[in-house]
Amino acid sequence: MSAQPKLKKKEERIQVGEFWTAKQRQAHPIHYTISYRASFKPELPSFFFREFLYKKNSVVFDPFGGRGTTAIQANLEGHRAIHNDVNPVSVFLAKSRKIIPTMEKLERKLDSIDLKKPCRESVMDKSLLNFFHPDTLREIKNLMELGASDDTPELDYLRLTALSRLHGHSTGFFSVYTFPQFSISPEAQRRNNLKRGLVPEYRPIKPRISGKMKRDLSDPLPPFYHEYSKNNLYTNSSSVSIDDAPDSVADLAVTSPPFLDKVNYGQDNWMKSWFLGVKEEEAEKITMFPGVENWRNFISKTLIESSRILRKNAYFVMEVGEVKCGKEIVNLDEEVISASRDTNFEWEKTYINTQKFTKLSNCWSVANNEKGTNSNRCVVFRNRK
Repeated sequence: MSAQPKLKKKEERIQVGEFWTAKQRQAHPIHYTISYRASFKPELPSFFFREFLYKKNSVVFDPFGGRGTTAIQANLEGHRAIHNDVNPVSVFLAKSRKIIPTMEKLERKLDSIDLKKPCRESVMDKSLLNFFHPDTLREIKNLMELGASDDTPELDYLRLTALSRLHGHSTGFFSVYTFPQFSISPEAQRRNNLKRGLVPEYRPIKPRISGKMKRDLSDPLPPFYHEYSKNNLYTNSSSVSIDDAPDSVADLAVTSPPFLDKVNYGQDNWMKSWFLGVKEEEAEKITMFPGVENWRNFISKTLIESSRILRKNAYFVMEVGEVKCGKEIVNLDEEVISASRDTNFEWEKTYINTQKFTKLSNCWSVANNEKGTNSNRCVVFRNRK
């Protein structure tokens, strides 16, 4: 009986380099239909598909699905996907691109919708006038209300595109000047309006939706896209208990968990939740951990559940970075490796992808290769079960 190969030393299992491009918006435009805080570039899962998938029609799994980058890239490259996220907003962002109608069908659907009719007023309307002109708000609400009775792919994609236009910093958005990446509070927006001397102007939403769709669908989809996307599984569960996902079905997992409590996904996406009718108690399920130990325990439970879903010897890739806890800088890749103890996962290697810039990090005055913003640390495990 031959001896088992010895694992490489720790330093030999860490690879540093630029494994995928740092350039912005190099992937298919449908990835950029919607923005989402702390999402990784499509080039990241694509790199690991090439590394660890050996045949088409494999199953790719993401327990922290976010805006659907892993699932969509899997479909673009000829694979099926399991997209899970505890945030209902995330599940909509991914599932609404399961079937992407033609531009002709989308324009026909958009033209058929009456957005000028009177709509029900709510207590929240007054605060939303800090963002929207009353006529713009009426059109948004009419489109919202259609979602309760119409679940066609055409309306889902129109609603997805509307989500991407809700608020931002140019006239292409429905709102007055504000942040595009996340939703600030109505009170903060009121103060910004006073400071800048802004008053929300009427911005009809149909032409803005149409223009965004034309840009996003400017590149043709691969002819096989829907062949794979129609077999995707979308689940809305905690990553530690994804009951709707079967055992031993996934060939690879590529994911990125919440970085402790550094991003408040519920708060940052409150306007998306409002538009989609997500209840406050559902948004409160989104995971945040103020301490490293609690986070590590959560990651360990996630790894145990992910091991169940992955096939034997399949790989699991978790992208993390560095975070600041008080005055201490914590390397989350080391914490992920620690969390894998007493699981079926064996640490194989860590890829540290370095890059020269990111547009968003510069906007937030975050220096390059600091705080985990520009260095993707991807920990790779093999499922031994």
